[in-house]
Amino acid sequence: MSADASAPIGARRLAATPRQFESRDAIEAYLAALNRHSPEARRGILGWGAKNAASLRVSAVAVTPPDLAGPQVFLGEAETSFDFEVLTEQAASPLSPYVVGLLLSGRMEVTLSDGHHVVEAGQGIVIDTACIQRSLLTADSHFVEFSLPRHNLLRLGAELRPGEPGAAPRFEPLLRPDLAQRLLVMATLAGDALNSDRDPHRAQVLFRRWTELIAMTLLDEQTRVAAGPLQLARAVPPARLRRALDFIDAHAHLDIDLAAIADAAHVSASSLLRQFRAHFDQTPAAFLRQVRLDRAHAELRRGDAGSIREIAARWGFQNASKFSQAYQRRFGELPRESRTHG
Repeated sequence: MSADASAPIGARRLAATPRQFESRDAIEAYLAALNRHSPEARRGILGWGAKNAASLRVSAVAVTPPDLAGPQVFLGEAETSFDFEVLTEQAASPLSPYVVGLLLSGRMEVTLSDGHHVVEAGQGIVIDTACIQRSLLTADSHFVEFSLPRHNLLRLGAELRPGEPGAAPRFEPLLRPDLAQRLLVMATLAGDALNSDRDPHRAQVLFRRWTELIAMTLLDEQTRVAAGPLQLARAVPPARLRRALDFIDAHAHLDIDLAAIADAAHVSASSLLRQFRAHFDQTPAAFLRQVRLDRAHAELRRGDAGSIREIAARWGFQNASKFSQAYQRRFGELPRESRTHG
């Protein structure tokens, strides 16, 4: 695809073939399926716009990180003829990514924990998905977004400004139009690497480097938001806690315990417990369980990773009944229902 940031309004930005829906029934069925597959948010139609038309075009570029069971959407594009609302219903994981978006046409409203923000055509926004409460795309909007892994921003931020509180990825949400356009160009080039015919290993290396460049550009150029002492203590995990998060992220499929996590973080088990409670309001064990449930959820939706019992065992749940109970508490449905919906 072309990475031309000056492409005319209305032009598709992604080379991926879009899915197109041209009836109310088809659009509502698609959104209902999304709500079943991803119950952490509730998507709905508030109105069909002044033209009273029913049209939705969506496309996506996916990436499969080596430590995850299935593909994750990296870059997405949507055009809607209706007012489209998304309400957060479940707290996001502490490892949830940041999302950067560019509104090509229409209007967007985003409610974060720090306030309400309005995005006009040509503007961009950076969203901490752990803080989002509601978003609204008005009718006849055209929106492109991509995700950035949180741990990359934490790691690169610490490298850019070692020892400074400002290294935390806590941004002013609204992006300058020129910065939003440049980030979009880099994201489309990263997406091109994934869609190319080159060797898969080379494609992954190129993709990883592009996403690091995007993160570095955002960290270097976007205005930071000052935080109070309590907010800062929670928003900026110390280096040892970041090491613990990276270890859990990379080794969740293995038989690890508190001692192993603390050893990887070069800290005592009691100190690690205190830091997890201070930053995430949970223990390392609860955090690890949440990550494992998320990975099991991805495998179940993929549908080709074995039986439910096998998936549960692979992610540390030897008792299938307890796995089902924990899974239902997190996702609002039983494992077999996720497999059916997938």
